[in-house]
Amino acid sequence: MKNQLLAVAAAMIFVAAAPAPSHAQQVRASVPFDFQAGDTVMPAGEYQLERGLSGTKRLQRIQRTDSSISAFVATGPVDTAQKNVEPRLIFHCYADECFLSEIWAGPSQGRKLEVSRREKQLARANAENELAYVSLPLRDEP
Repeated sequence: MKNQLLAVAAAMIFVAAAPAPSHAQQVRASVPFDFQAGDTVMPAGEYQLERGLSGTKRLQRIQRTDSSISAFVATGPVDTAQKNVEPRLIFHCYADECFLSEIWAGPSQGRKLEVSRREKQLARANAENELAYVSLPLRDEP
């Protein structure tokens, strides 16, 4: 009996430690301007987006398709009543600085990035600072 319990416990530990299969949807976007993702400044270009770790949606990876730069950003779910939101990226832009704000990989799959220190500074700096929302479409990985 004791051996059976140990065998079952060992099997449970093995299953829990095994990597989960990745069903991460990879999407691409062409971003025509420099932007900030978290604390990383990203140059204009073609980007690939995917989950940073399999089994979690919180961490997202943003990588330029030429592999010259990448960033991991922490995200949280976006509360929305909309069910059929097109895949897209949402940016907040102040004067000449843009910040990645939301990643929508598909319907009801919105993820909001934490607001960076720099964006908070710009938002507080001037009441005259105009905030522009920029939406760019995403497409499935070929």
